[in-house]
Amino acid sequence: MKRCKISFVILLIVTLLASPPILSDATIVFIDSGQNLGDGVAFAIKLGDIDEDGDVDAFFATWHNIQRVWLNDGNGIFENSSQSLGGISAHGAALGDLDGDGDLDVFVTFNQSNDRVFMNDGSGTFTDSGQSLGLTDENGCGVTLGDIDGDGDLDALVNNYLHLNRIWLNTGDGTFVDSGQHVGAANSGGMVLEDLDADGDLDMFVSYYEAKNKVWINDGDGNFSDSGQSIGSAQGHGGADIGDLDGDGDLDAFLTNSLFGNTVYLNNGSGAFTMHGSDFGLSSNKVALGDLDRDGDLDACTTQHDFGNEVWVNDGSGVFTSVGKLLGTQYGVSITLGDIDNDGDLDAFIGNTNDYDNGVTKLFLNETEVAVEEESWSNIKRIFTR
Repeated sequence: MKRCKISFVILLIVTLLASPPILSDATIVFIDSGQNLGDGVAFAIKLGDIDEDGDVDAFFATWHNIQRVWLNDGNGIFENSSQSLGGISAHGAALGDLDGDGDLDVFVTFNQSNDRVFMNDGSGTFTDSGQSLGLTDENGCGVTLGDIDGDGDLDALVNNYLHLNRIWLNTGDGTFVDSGQHVGAANSGGMVLEDLDADGDLDMFVSYYEAKNKVWINDGDGNFSDSGQSIGSAQGHGGADIGDLDGDGDLDAFLTNSLFGNTVYLNNGSGAFTMHGSDFGLSSNKVALGDLDRDGDLDACTTQHDFGNEVWVNDGSGVFTSVGKLLGTQYGVSITLGDIDNDGDLDAFIGNTNDYDNGVTKLFLNETEVAVEEESWSNIKRIFTR
């Protein structure tokens, strides 16, 4: 009988420890790291362990300058690797293992030249794969990676400003071929690949400049069809990020707009979106979702045109409240969240611009203090007093 009780106690402890502790409400605090990174406008900032040393590095797709690889010393201090990748005027980038060798390669879209693929040797040194993808005048605004056709490698969706969006299929070794699909209209501002209808494949949420957002459903083989939905406003432009905003297990959408407020659209679980509440905030550009206060739901950071970059706290149901302009007052054109200083919370990179030709990227460190609720761990104490 005593042995059974000991086993039961061990099982309870393991169960409690396996679940994250409940965290109390916290005031979100970001501090400027003091680093001014780059000498151009970073329209895309992508994070990952580029040199395989265990910390998060950064790749900047930079307007009017060369592309930058910034290596982290492990404490959130970045050093330029001094590599020159491709020409100037990149507008988008995505990191992923494109050739199946276990390290992070990069797909870069350019505004005034063909898109390029650069291969990583595992130490963070990149070489040009020799591929020249798309047309020089497509004005590629961004790229998203994912296994679109279910063959186990990473394919690429490129959203273009002057031409239709392209789908590039990976042959498995990082060589890309045009699928022949040119989904959606031109003037595409961004794409997100996620399983929106919960059928096991990657669908596409596309935001547009001066047009309503669209949802494209994947048949599992990489063929997309228009769901027929027109989401958000047809005026202005903005961005979108996808995540479970109301805690019901499916993927919802947070939308920004340069002329109006932010909006939340909830998913019914089958990929159909409905606006949740009314719009909020003003004149946002891009958005990134993440649990900033570690309370278990997704919060949001938005970059602003003229009003400062803002942080929004989720109440768990998809209702957001501003907690202030915590991420600088410059015009932010890109934002990416990640644990930069390895302390367990999400920090923020902001790509800023002064006049679209000049700008500097800022790193803001999350210094939010969260406290574990006593009740979560007092349950363990009570076990030993039985």
